[in-house]
Amino acid sequence: MNESEKRWAFWALSCAFLVDFLGYAFIVPILPSWKQEFALSNTEATALVSLWAVPLFLLGPKTGRITDRLGAGRTILFSLFCLTVASLLYLVAMEVKFVDGFIILAIARLIHGASGAAILTAGFAAASDIWPMKFGEISGKLIAMATIGGLLGPVIGGVAYTLGPQYAFIGLAVITATIIPLVYVTTNELGLGGEPAQGSVPLKVFLENPVLFRIGLLVTMTTLATGALEAGVPLFLDENLGLNAAWIGAVLLVMVIAQGMGGWIWGALVDRNGPVRYMVFGWYIVTFAMLAAGYVAYSISDAVLAAYCIIVILGIFQFAISAAQVPMLPMIDTATSQVYGKGGAGLAFGAFGTAWAAGTIIGPMVIGPVYDYTGSWGITLGILAVPMFCGLLITLSNRELLAECYDSEMSKRHESE
Repeated sequence: MNESEKRWAFWALSCAFLVDFLGYAFIVPILPSWKQEFALSNTEATALVSLWAVPLFLLGPKTGRITDRLGAGRTILFSLFCLTVASLLYLVAMEVKFVDGFIILAIARLIHGASGAAILTAGFAAASDIWPMKFGEISGKLIAMATIGGLLGPVIGGVAYTLGPQYAFIGLAVITATIIPLVYVTTNELGLGGEPAQGSVPLKVFLENPVLFRIGLLVTMTTLATGALEAGVPLFLDENLGLNAAWIGAVLLVMVIAQGMGGWIWGALVDRNGPVRYMVFGWYIVTFAMLAAGYVAYSISDAVLAAYCIIVILGIFQFAISAAQVPMLPMIDTATSQVYGKGGAGLAFGAFGTAWAAGTIIGPMVIGPVYDYTGSWGITLGILAVPMFCGLLITLSNRELLAECYDSEMSKRHESE
């Protein structure tokens, strides 16, 4: 594959990741409005965020096997068609009268999540095959593009929904559909699939391998926190500052910009210096950031001042969480290649997607009930420091194992060039 074809492949993957996560985050500033319209509790509202990740959790390995057999290009192309349909179902949910709209919202969210699962798995598998020596940089850029989608989602969703639901969800469908031609013309470059070179790898090997199992735990910790914040912060801002959907989207914009910048920066640094040092740095910062957010929300009586302080703290958190998260992708790639050889990248990143989804499901389902029970944002935010501290301990206790796995595989790749 020449450099021009690689550039087209990169932009196809980037756009697919962008619209995937744009749809994921699109509904976040709309949650307070849906909460009132459908008479939802905090737990039910945050559950809509979690539902996106349920198919990723259940179907992650399956989408990996599909990717290995059919190819990343075909998998992503079909998924984009499904994303477009799911976007229109959100509008249907608000218009129908003969059935509970919340049920249709849940169905749309599940379809969106299943399609997103396939894009995530197939995209990382294609990148690891096309750029084996620059996977840290490329995966960091893909995470950054996904983050931009997460950044634009709340902004576009909040502003468009303020104008009218039809503008929001028809617009989301149109944006998604515009990416289909680009992916179609790059299907061959992204990969046409085939049987894995080493045969069918059972999923249990990813639980038995010490590196992959630990990385799975760490991925779950990071997405637990980010999922909880994506669901909880709009409710926090609505309650403490009385912001509408458009302003909530603007606040989330600041947070996600920080994460997107981090993904771009940390991915390039991993290729130069290895992943472990940045993972340790990230876990330290996010642990202290969650403790600080909980302390501010609990101790500062001025709700407006506390809210602004927490926005700054969460911006720092978003930048640091990418330092813990992005290096895990090259770790999965090198550990899979080292132990099982080439050919099973789809299954490896499908298993990674399952771990990612587990945290994304748990996070919103934790923050809603905790706040409903305690009535305290200080406790609700501060309790997220617990999984962050666990992630720090896992990384510190296994740093030599993780570094050895990465360094040995990358040395083999350099020698083979």
